[in-house]
Amino acid sequence: MSYIISVSSSKGGPGKTTTVANMADYFALKGKKVAVLDTDPNENFSKWYSKGTYEDAFKGVDLVRITDEETIIEEADKAALDHDVVLIDVAGVKSKGLLYAAGISDLVVIPAQPSEDDIDEAIKTVREVQNAAKLSRREIKYRVLLTQTRKGTIVLEHAAKQFENMNNINIFRTTIGQREVHKQARFYGTTAVRFESKGQGAMEYANFTKELIKFLKDGEAPDKTATAKKSKAA
Repeated sequence: MSYIISVSSSKGGPGKTTTVANMADYFALKGKKVAVLDTDPNENFSKWYSKGTYEDAFKGVDLVRITDEETIIEEADKAALDHDVVLIDVAGVKSKGLLYAAGISDLVVIPAQPSEDDIDEAIKTVREVQNAAKLSRREIKYRVLLTQTRKGTIVLEHAAKQFENMNNINIFRTTIGQREVHKQARFYGTTAVRFESKGQGAMEYANFTKELIKFLKDGEAPDKTATAKKSKAA
């Protein structure tokens, strides 16, 4: 069986598609068969993927375009039959698509910048995931990934505390910094994990994905941040 991981936010701009792209390429470079379901009407990942020729970007990653959100569950189930990892890039708006994607996922990753607006929207997304859990009558794991961060800043520390202490929402230990490499990589149709494989941007996504894998394999993390289920993937 494979992992199904949704990456979702109820607003645009927190790095949702960048996270999907770098996760997909990281898994592919590790020899995993990866499928990405692009459910966003803007097709940002699809456009990025179609440019992917630089350094074999997205080699080993299959793209499934979703034009009807009613087919998300069916297409995710189908992709899971012959892929190790299925990533769902969920539209950056509140929609039934998030309920469908979350309802079939092992884990929902919620990217958010360390800003008041993004924190509010992330909390809304969490509520939608919780609604999906009630509808599917099962626990759905979710965690917030802080993106566009600047380490050591008061804003970052405040955002982390607001999620964990005030709202009881756990976050990934790894954060994704605000780095020019992601814009450059996207321009060339590749990802940071290939474009600058030893660079800080690539290492952050590698560390995040390793952390996520540990949640999926072990069901717990050393810092007690995230949990998920199922087997396979490394």
